[in-house]
Amino acid sequence: MTNYLQFIRQQWPLLGFGFVTVFWGNLGQSFFISWFGASIQQSFAISAANYGLLYAVATLCSGLLIMALGAHIDRLPLGVFTALVAGGLMVACLMLSQINTLLMFGVALFLLRLCGQGLMPHTAQTTMARYFNDNRGKALSISASGVPLGEVFCPPWRWR
Repeated sequence: MTNYLQFIRQQWPLLGFGFVTVFWGNLGQSFFISWFGASIQQSFAISAANYGLLYAVATLCSGLLIMALGAHIDRLPLGVFTALVAGGLMVACLMLSQINTLLMFGVALFLLRLCGQGLMPHTAQTTMARYFNDNRGKALSISASGVPLGEVFCPPWRWR
């Protein structure tokens, strides 16, 4: 444990980047989106099957696109890539807050899955693996802890 604390003290800026990037990726994770599924189904008067189909298509399309877009982390400066991904997540969240058509919901869901569930954690994990030769496993585990902490801290947002 002492090694972890010393490592965090020495490398906190980059470790913090990895943790925060993974944490905000929770906005695109299934556990977060599922809290609003019933309300969205009611709003658009669609069945659970149609909602599930839309969710599956958005997830599949974002999963296929991440293979092409994720490679840009190797070509763009980290700050630029991160800003683009975070901007995409912000657009998705804003769109989701203003949805009034099923098509708009589908696009917002696609962007949430692409940027939140896909590219935010990809950015963090790639950065940890790239910048830490020694202690790479520790860096990856610290950044990955953003998911379980998001599962703990994000639920209260639903009730506001």
